[in-house]
Amino acid sequence: MSTPVDRENFAAWNEEMVRQFNPDAYHNHPSPVVRMVEALRVRALLSMLSAAPRHRVLEVGCGAGNILAKLRSTDLHGIDISDLMVESAKARLGSRATIVKGDAEHLPYPDRHFDRVYCSEVLEHVLDPEAVMKEMRRVVADDGVVAVSVPNEAFINGVKRVLFKTGPLGRLLLGAGEGGYESVERMDDAWHLHAFDRAMLERIASPYFVIEEVVAIPTPVTPIRFAARLRPR
Repeated sequence: MSTPVDRENFAAWNEEMVRQFNPDAYHNHPSPVVRMVEALRVRALLSMLSAAPRHRVLEVGCGAGNILAKLRSTDLHGIDISDLMVESAKARLGSRATIVKGDAEHLPYPDRHFDRVYCSEVLEHVLDPEAVMKEMRRVVADDGVVAVSVPNEAFINGVKRVLFKTGPLGRLLLGAGEGGYESVERMDDAWHLHAFDRAMLERIASPYFVIEEVVAIPTPVTPIRFAARLRPR
C-alpha cells in the first residue's frame, strides 16, 4: 500500500478496494479451486451459526449479501461501509433484509439486539479488528452465537508464491486474469490491513467470547481459512 490507511481515508480507500477486488465476483471466482474453498467456508459458517427462522441475524460487513441470501431467518440485517456493496446487497435481497451503510467498529444497533451475528472475511480489512469483536459482543444476546472467518495469510501467501512461480499452470489454478479477475500474490500488500492466523483470531476473540470451535478450511493440512464459533462471555 503506497498511501497509509487511517480513519480519514479509510472509507474512500475501502471503496476503491471493493471495486478492484469485488467480493460479489469472488463468490463466482473463475478458479474452481477457489470456488470450492469459498463454498466450504460458507458452509462452515452457516453450520456454526445455526440460525433458525425465528432468529434475528446480523452480518457485519455483508458485502453483496451473498451469504445473507442463504439464511432462512425472517429478520435479516446487514451492514457494510461500501456504497457499492450496500447497493448490491439491497438489489440481491430486496425486502428480505434490512441493509444499512455503517462502520463495523461502531455498530448502530442496541445492546443484545441479535440472536446470531457473523463476520465473514472482514476482520483483515478493518482498522481495528478487536474493536469489531467488542461491538459484535455488545450487540449479540447473552445466549446468542457469533461466527467469524478469516484468511490464514501466511499459508495463503506461501501457496500463491509457489503457484505464481509455476507460470501458466499456477495462474490457471488461481484463475488469474480470467473474466477480468486479477489475482495478486499478496493481499496484505493490497486490501488486507492485518495478516491473520489462528493465534491472532483467538487472541482478539478471547476477551469477549468463549471459543467453542475453530475449523481449518478446507482441511487441517491445508488451512487456507479459519472459521470459529463463539459464545459471549
